[in-house]
Amino acid sequence: MTSPSRIIALLLDEHDDAQQFVSHARDVLEMAQPHAREVVAMCVTRTHRPELAERLQGLPLHHIVCIVVADLRDPVQAVDFASVFERALQAFALQHGDGVCAPAGALGEEVVARLAAAFDGCAFGRVQQLVFDANDAQADRAVFGGRSTVRVRAGHGPWFAALRTARACAVPSVPAVPAVAATLEWREASSGPHDAGEIVGVAGDAARIPVETARIVVSGGRGMQGPDGFELLAKLASRLDAALGGSLPAVDAGWLPVTHQVGQSGKFVSPAIYLAVGISGTPQHLAGVSTTTRIVAINNDEQADIFNMADVGIVADWGTFLPALIARMDATRDARANSR
Repeated sequence: MTSPSRIIALLLDEHDDAQQFVSHARDVLEMAQPHAREVVAMCVTRTHRPELAERLQGLPLHHIVCIVVADLRDPVQAVDFASVFERALQAFALQHGDGVCAPAGALGEEVVARLAAAFDGCAFGRVQQLVFDANDAQADRAVFGGRSTVRVRAGHGPWFAALRTARACAVPSVPAVPAVAATLEWREASSGPHDAGEIVGVAGDAARIPVETARIVVSGGRGMQGPDGFELLAKLASRLDAALGGSLPAVDAGWLPVTHQVGQSGKFVSPAIYLAVGISGTPQHLAGVSTTTRIVAINNDEQADIFNMADVGIVADWGTFLPALIARMDATRDARANSR
């Protein structure tokens, strides 16, 4: 067994977000640096994105494969991404010593799990770090709701993982300009054939989505002032396909079921985004939120402790801000629908 000849970054996003693509490529490059292995980026988008290719060429990647898949379904399906990437990896002659990384999250985790099965490889699931040596690959995984980390080892490759890093706002150590420009390759592919009746769009019910597994959690605290505030939060959560959560004081007041309580005495959550509205940010509450989660805080008290932990902080009265936000989201959705 030899250490991996390549590490392949799978760039995928529900909304074709170029910033997410570049961010994941940087994460994989930073992870790969100690191993001095070439990094290949495989990017799937719905349309031709030359500006994205240009941004990726500004990174020290060895090879870039941009795959345009015009028939990706809406809502996006992991099986479609997996089908496209499987054919691309076959054409790229995936080797037993290669490592493959998708972005962490429900979509990326399902894609790498499907690919691991297709290539008879090892699926590490969601990891915070991958380490390669001459004999195997090792992954750091969060356990006990993110309260601890274990290292797991696998000698049989190729290895597949959904990579989530903890460097929320750190300055990346990846060189800004590559020594040699990456080889750029454009392809067109289809994610089909599709069964037209296979996918049915159903509006999310925030009151029923478990907070433990949600990709986005919209959470409220004592500052919501009553059940009417949580009704407004539920409307916002439904538009984001998010779960509805709350702090201990909100649950004690009867504004939210205890099954949706987040915190030291409630549920531990690790969504991509935690939207905290009217939450002061006590250590007991934040103990229930993963350190890898990006926190967006809305509070009318600019001195609230939550702003010390938030990636994005908005000082505003939720009674004015949330209705305006919901109205803007509805207008954007209607405009998109009318343009189709």
